[in-house]
Amino acid sequence: MIKLLTRTFFKGLVVVLPFFAAVYVFLWIVRDGEAVVRALLVKVIPKEYYLPGLGLGLVIVGIFCVGLLMYPWVTRKLLDSFDSLLRRIPLFGAIYSPVRDLMDVLDGDVERKLDQVVLIKIPHTNMETLGFVTRDDLSDLPDGFSKEDHVVVYVQWSYQMGGYCFVVPREAVQPVNMTVQQGMRWALTAGISAPKNAGQPAEPKPRGT
Repeated sequence: MIKLLTRTFFKGLVVVLPFFAAVYVFLWIVRDGEAVVRALLVKVIPKEYYLPGLGLGLVIVGIFCVGLLMYPWVTRKLLDSFDSLLRRIPLFGAIYSPVRDLMDVLDGDVERKLDQVVLIKIPHTNMETLGFVTRDDLSDLPDGFSKEDHVVVYVQWSYQMGGYCFVVPREAVQPVNMTVQQGMRWALTAGISAPKNAGQPAEPKPRGT
């Protein structure tokens, strides 16, 4: 009976805890973000003109305006140059670069950037690991890279931010019939989160698209 009650409690905890954790983090971001912007705005405008939520609203509008600036070609070039400058700043660039690269992956275009979910064999073992093809053409890379019929595969660490980047022969990868989101969820949860279409035959994506 105690085991049944404990198991039932943890089943409920698995459902409830992520929800309240997400709500807590969301409220924390809203509250602290509003406080920071309010402290800046009251130096410019009288306190009596400040309305609750005004700071958060201005932040949202500002982020939206920055997104609009990404459309014109000239603006993108200027922002790219600014990004390149930030990456070259000692110490600051070492922190900024990986965070910016991670956000680029998570900006909603992950399907195109990670391309294809594959299995690659670990040399000298009977083990395989899940990876994502990030580059199908190596012809533009510097001399010294294997360019003939090789691809770049990213392998995500489980329960961590980061992973490995491998250059492997094309014939060493086996396409897997799952979406990038399903593959990333599988990798991040160490295989606990199984995709619904597991077991179906893999259909490799056309190359060069």
